[in-house]
Amino acid sequence: MTGAQQIDKLVGKTDNLPTLPGIAIKLLQAVQKKDPNINEIGQILSNDVALTAKLLRLVNSSFYGLSSKITTVDHAIKLLGLNTVKNLALSFSLITGLQKNKAAAINYNRFWKDSLVGAITAKLLTKQIRPHAAEDAFFLGLLQDIGSLALACCLPEQYGVVISEAKNQVSKCHALENQHLGLNHMEVGEYLTKTWRLPETFYIPIGHHHTPTMLAGRSQECMECTRILHLSSLYIDLFHASDLTVQMGTIDHFYKEYGLSAELNCADLAKEAYRQAQEVFPIFDVQFKDDRDYLGLLEAAKAEMARLSVQMIAELVEKNREIEFLRDQTTTDAMTSIHNYKGFCETLGLEMKRAKRYRNPLSLLFADIDHFKTVNDTFGHQAGDSVLKAVAVILKNGLRDSDYLSRYGGEEFAIILPEANIESAFIVAERLREKISSQQINYKDKIISLTMSFGVACMPSNGDISSDSLIKQADDALYKAKTQGRNRCCMMERG
Repeated sequence: MTGAQQIDKLVGKTDNLPTLPGIAIKLLQAVQKKDPNINEIGQILSNDVALTAKLLRLVNSSFYGLSSKITTVDHAIKLLGLNTVKNLALSFSLITGLQKNKAAAINYNRFWKDSLVGAITAKLLTKQIRPHAAEDAFFLGLLQDIGSLALACCLPEQYGVVISEAKNQVSKCHALENQHLGLNHMEVGEYLTKTWRLPETFYIPIGHHHTPTMLAGRSQECMECTRILHLSSLYIDLFHASDLTVQMGTIDHFYKEYGLSAELNCADLAKEAYRQAQEVFPIFDVQFKDDRDYLGLLEAAKAEMARLSVQMIAELVEKNREIEFLRDQTTTDAMTSIHNYKGFCETLGLEMKRAKRYRNPLSLLFADIDHFKTVNDTFGHQAGDSVLKAVAVILKNGLRDSDYLSRYGGEEFAIILPEANIESAFIVAERLREKISSQQINYKDKIISLTMSFGVACMPSNGDISSDSLIKQADDALYKAKTQGRNRCCMMERG
């Protein structure tokens, strides 16, 4: 099941999914018109006295450093521009409106504190990288983790486990969300902001801000915004980090990776963000409390960074990233680069829980290369390895992005098909069988032809089955296909 489909399921089952406050909807409708009417926008804002007061308080603070006092919304629009005032108004209305929908799984003050740090650092970063987009960056930074709020509202018990295990590391949440919930806050945030009719340069970066390297085929603007959000998420972690040197080293590493090291200084930007946060938080009614000497810690980390060699900093960062890499290694088959047996078992367990929770079908295919020993005996084991790699590519190209292909062991593959009943899974198996039998694999100018046998099994509609039992049903169906002559697909026995 795709992320959007899962979120649609959540929307259908709960009234807790965050929605834009009424004034934000009116404001977005007004600014999205072909020719926005500034007087209309000013009137919308002026009708909300509390929002207007907060907006004027912020624009008259040192956050903007204006030489003369602004007394009206119209004056603010003329002096700062419509885009700036619009983004600030949306930010105020979002925080105020979504405070009403409190979820037990999340600390609201902590959430908005982190979101404002994200907004401030996104704006500071953008000022130096894409100055014309700095005001959009503030609202974009504020929204980056809105999906976390949605998940906490919709699935409070499950999300409480995620928060507990994340241990203050914002950038680790998405992996834990995938593990426990089957989807993550980036997917949910992208879905929400897209339904709110925000532009692509908002919802695409929100959907990839912890995994910018996975974003491909998008505009340069989207790429830059995503990298800025990624960096701002690392600054959120910096505000909570126990080891500031490692976290600053991580930020510096990505500065270099994104080609920004000459333009930015991590410690100086963090200090400026901290100063602005102290001023901005009270205006947004968010408590600012920090018992640590954060600026002193930043200075100490900056001095430590200066003492460390570039190589030592790289080693610190690499050590921090090694755990994720090692985990990927333990679940990936080295030869074919698809899931291995361990990755398959983990994924099957998660997908079966998800299917049961949402009462969706889930099917499992087992596939085995026919007479694979003959390939090894005739052409050699290196040819056999080449065949396994080729088969993995053919199978993967014949599946949806939401399907999971694994090398179960030897010449046997397993395929998890979320949202597929037994009939549609059989059709998939037949299509893959035909693809394999029609391919000719070239190995050192020698042509190798193959066939495969497939076994098809499906979870019962009530979800009352263990993963071991489902695996056995698929394996039994595969055995049936083998005994009936190979190069065929067989379904599990129906009870």
